[in-house]
Amino acid sequence: MRYWLAIIGTLLLLAAAGSAGSFEARIDVDTYVNSIEEEESYGDSDLLWVSSQDDDDDDASTNETHRSYVNLFGSQRIFNPDQIKSATLTLNVARVDDEGEIKAYFLEGATLNTLTWKDKVEYALNVSSDSVEIDEAEDVIELDVTPVIKKAVEACAEGCPYTIVLVGEDDVSVAFVSSEASDEDMPVLEYVTEE
Repeated sequence: MRYWLAIIGTLLLLAAAGSAGSFEARIDVDTYVNSIEEEESYGDSDLLWVSSQDDDDDDASTNETHRSYVNLFGSQRIFNPDQIKSATLTLNVARVDDEGEIKAYFLEGATLNTLTWKDKVEYALNVSSDSVEIDEAEDVIELDVTPVIKKAVEACAEGCPYTIVLVGEDDVSVAFVSSEASDEDMPVLEYVTEE
Protein backbone atom coordinates (compact mmCIF):
# COMPACT_ATOMS: atom_id res chain seq x y z
CA MET A 1 0.00 0.00 0.00
CA ARG A 2 2.79 2.44 0.90
CA TYR A 3 4.46 1.62 -2.40
CA TRP A 4 1.38 2.76 -4.36
CA LEU A 5 1.04 5.90 -2.24
CA ALA A 6 4.68 6.75 -2.93
CA ILE A 7 4.18 6.32 -6.67
CA ILE A 8 1.02 8.46 -6.66
CA GLY A 9 2.80 11.13 -4.59
CA THR A 10 5.73 11.19 -7.01
CA LEU A 11 3.41 11.50 -10.02
CA LEU A 12 1.55 14.38 -8.39
CA LEU A 13 4.83 16.18 -7.70
CA LEU A 14 5.93 15.71 -11.31
CA ALA A 15 2.58 17.03 -12.56
CA ALA A 16 2.83 20.09 -10.30
CA ALA A 17 6.43 20.76 -11.40
CA GLY A 18 5.39 20.68 -15.04
CA SER A 19 2.42 23.00 -14.62
CA ALA A 20 4.21 26.27 -13.91
CA GLY A 21 7.35 27.91 -15.16
CA SER A 22 9.06 29.92 -17.85
CA PHE A 23 9.77 28.39 -21.26
CA GLU A 24 11.73 29.53 -24.32
CA ALA A 25 10.19 28.40 -27.61
CA ARG A 26 12.42 26.65 -30.11
CA ILE A 27 12.55 28.36 -33.51
CA ASP A 28 12.22 26.15 -36.54
CA VAL A 29 12.31 28.65 -39.42
CA ASP A 30 12.46 32.42 -39.69
CA THR A 31 12.12 34.15 -43.02
CA TYR A 32 10.34 37.03 -44.71
CA VAL A 33 8.33 37.42 -47.89
CA ASN A 34 8.29 40.32 -50.33
CA SER A 35 5.28 41.38 -52.43
CA ILE A 36 7.46 42.83 -55.21
CA GLU A 37 9.71 39.76 -55.55
CA GLU A 38 6.77 37.42 -54.94
CA GLU A 39 8.54 34.24 -56.08
CA GLU A 40 11.73 34.81 -54.06
CA SER A 41 12.44 33.10 -50.73
CA TYR A 42 14.60 34.64 -48.02
CA GLY A 43 15.07 31.77 -45.57
CA ASP A 44 18.86 32.28 -45.39
CA SER A 45 18.72 36.05 -44.87
CA ASP A 46 20.52 37.70 -41.94
CA LEU A 47 17.74 40.30 -41.79
CA LEU A 48 13.98 39.86 -41.39
CA TRP A 49 12.08 42.71 -43.06
CA VAL A 50 8.69 44.13 -42.11
CA SER A 51 7.37 46.88 -44.39
CA SER A 52 4.10 48.44 -45.42
CA GLN A 53 2.90 51.44 -47.39
CA ASP A 54 -0.04 53.57 -46.38
CA ASP A 55 -2.36 54.34 -49.28
CA ASP A 56 -5.68 56.20 -49.17
CA ASP A 57 -7.84 53.15 -48.50
CA ASP A 58 -5.70 50.69 -46.62
CA ASP A 59 -2.33 49.60 -45.33
CA ALA A 60 -0.55 47.57 -47.97
CA SER A 61 2.00 45.14 -46.59
CA THR A 62 5.11 44.78 -48.75
CA ASN A 63 7.32 42.62 -46.49
CA GLU A 64 6.12 40.23 -43.78
CA THR A 65 8.29 38.22 -41.41
CA HIS A 66 7.28 34.64 -40.62
CA ARG A 67 8.71 32.85 -37.56
CA SER A 68 7.77 29.18 -37.25
CA TYR A 69 8.11 27.38 -33.90
CA VAL A 70 8.40 23.78 -32.79
CA ASN A 71 5.36 23.02 -30.63
CA LEU A 72 6.49 21.67 -27.25
CA PHE A 73 3.33 22.50 -25.28
CA GLY A 74 2.41 18.85 -24.69
CA SER A 75 5.83 17.91 -23.30
CA GLN A 76 5.68 21.03 -21.10
CA ARG A 77 2.25 19.91 -19.83
CA ILE A 78 0.49 22.94 -21.34
CA PHE A 79 -2.89 21.77 -22.63
CA ASN A 80 -5.16 24.72 -21.93
CA PRO A 81 -4.77 28.35 -23.17
CA ASP A 82 -5.61 29.58 -19.66
CA GLN A 83 -2.32 28.11 -18.45
CA ILE A 84 -0.44 30.83 -20.39
CA LYS A 85 0.10 33.80 -18.07
CA SER A 86 2.19 35.86 -20.50
CA ALA A 87 4.27 35.56 -23.66
CA THR A 88 6.90 37.95 -25.01
CA LEU A 89 8.68 38.07 -28.36
CA THR A 90 11.97 40.00 -28.10
CA LEU A 91 13.48 41.33 -31.34
CA ASN A 92 16.73 43.15 -32.08
CA VAL A 93 16.19 45.99 -34.53
CA ALA A 94 19.01 46.00 -37.09
CA ARG A 95 17.81 48.74 -39.44
CA VAL A 96 15.06 51.37 -39.64
CA ASP A 97 14.41 52.85 -43.07
CA ASP A 98 11.02 54.28 -42.06
CA GLU A 99 9.79 54.54 -38.46
CA GLY A 100 6.42 53.07 -37.63
CA GLU A 101 4.46 50.33 -35.92
CA ILE A 102 4.38 46.57 -36.27
CA LYS A 103 2.06 43.90 -34.96
CA ALA A 104 2.35 40.11 -34.48
CA TYR A 105 -0.35 37.71 -35.72
CA PHE A 106 -1.06 34.00 -35.25
CA LEU A 107 -0.79 31.54 -38.15
CA GLU A 108 -1.61 27.87 -37.63
CA GLY A 109 0.97 25.51 -39.11
CA ALA A 110 4.62 25.55 -40.09
CA THR A 111 6.47 27.96 -42.33
CA LEU A 112 8.99 26.46 -44.72
CA ASN A 113 12.42 27.94 -45.43
CA THR A 114 11.35 28.23 -49.08
CA LEU A 115 8.24 30.35 -48.40
CA THR A 116 7.48 33.07 -50.96
CA TRP A 117 4.86 35.83 -51.09
CA LYS A 118 3.02 33.83 -53.74
CA ASP A 119 2.83 30.73 -51.47
CA LYS A 120 2.02 32.36 -48.13
CA VAL A 121 -1.12 31.52 -46.17
CA GLU A 122 -3.15 34.30 -44.58
CA TYR A 123 -2.69 34.78 -40.85
CA ALA A 124 -5.57 35.12 -38.36
CA LEU A 125 -6.58 38.80 -38.39
CA ASN A 126 -8.46 38.43 -35.10
CA VAL A 127 -5.51 37.06 -33.07
CA SER A 128 -2.68 39.57 -32.60
CA SER A 129 -0.44 41.48 -30.25
CA ASP A 130 -0.82 45.18 -29.62
CA SER A 131 1.11 47.44 -31.99
CA VAL A 132 4.67 48.42 -31.06
CA GLU A 133 6.38 51.59 -32.27
CA ILE A 134 9.87 51.28 -33.75
CA ASP A 135 11.87 54.44 -34.16
CA GLU A 136 15.56 53.60 -34.10
CA ALA A 137 17.99 50.84 -35.03
CA GLU A 138 20.13 48.95 -32.52
CA ASP A 139 17.15 48.88 -30.19
CA VAL A 140 15.50 45.88 -28.60
CA ILE A 141 11.72 45.72 -28.72
CA GLU A 142 9.29 43.44 -26.94
CA LEU A 143 5.90 42.42 -28.28
CA ASP A 144 3.30 41.05 -25.88
CA VAL A 145 2.22 37.98 -27.86
CA THR A 146 0.13 36.42 -25.09
CA PRO A 147 -3.05 36.19 -27.26
CA VAL A 148 -1.01 34.57 -30.05
CA ILE A 149 0.47 31.87 -27.80
CA LYS A 150 -2.89 31.22 -26.13
CA LYS A 151 -4.32 30.62 -29.61
CA ALA A 152 -1.40 28.32 -30.48
CA VAL A 153 -2.18 26.19 -27.41
CA GLU A 154 -5.89 26.18 -28.27
CA ALA A 155 -5.25 25.23 -31.90
CA CYS A 156 -2.89 22.38 -31.15
CA ALA A 157 -1.40 21.55 -27.78
CA GLU A 158 -0.30 18.12 -28.98
CA GLY A 159 2.54 19.03 -31.29
CA CYS A 160 1.55 20.75 -34.54
CA PRO A 161 3.77 23.76 -35.34
CA TYR A 162 2.66 27.39 -35.29
CA THR A 163 3.92 30.63 -36.82
CA ILE A 164 4.08 34.25 -35.67
CA VAL A 165 3.72 36.70 -38.56
CA LEU A 166 5.10 40.24 -38.11
CA VAL A 167 3.24 42.85 -40.16
CA GLY A 168 3.80 46.59 -40.57
CA GLU A 169 1.19 49.30 -40.11
CA ASP A 170 1.02 52.60 -42.03
CA ASP A 171 4.37 53.57 -43.61
CA VAL A 172 7.06 51.49 -41.95
CA SER A 173 10.19 49.66 -43.08
CA VAL A 174 12.31 47.89 -40.47
CA ALA A 175 14.63 44.90 -40.33
CA PHE A 176 15.31 42.56 -37.42
CA VAL A 177 18.28 40.29 -36.74
CA SER A 178 17.42 36.75 -37.86
CA SER A 179 18.43 33.46 -36.26
CA GLU A 180 20.75 32.99 -39.27
CA ALA A 181 22.79 36.08 -38.36
CA SER A 182 23.60 35.77 -34.69
CA ASP A 183 23.12 33.39 -31.79
CA GLU A 184 23.26 36.13 -29.17
CA ASP A 185 21.05 38.71 -30.90
CA MET A 186 18.51 36.30 -32.37
CA PRO A 187 14.80 36.79 -31.63
CA VAL A 188 13.53 35.08 -28.46
CA LEU A 189 10.00 33.91 -27.71
CA GLU A 190 9.38 33.22 -24.03
CA TYR A 191 6.14 32.27 -22.32
CA VAL A 192 5.25 31.95 -18.65
CA THR A 193 2.61 29.59 -17.29
CA GLU A 194 0.26 30.02 -14.36
CA GLU A 195 1.00 28.24 -11.10
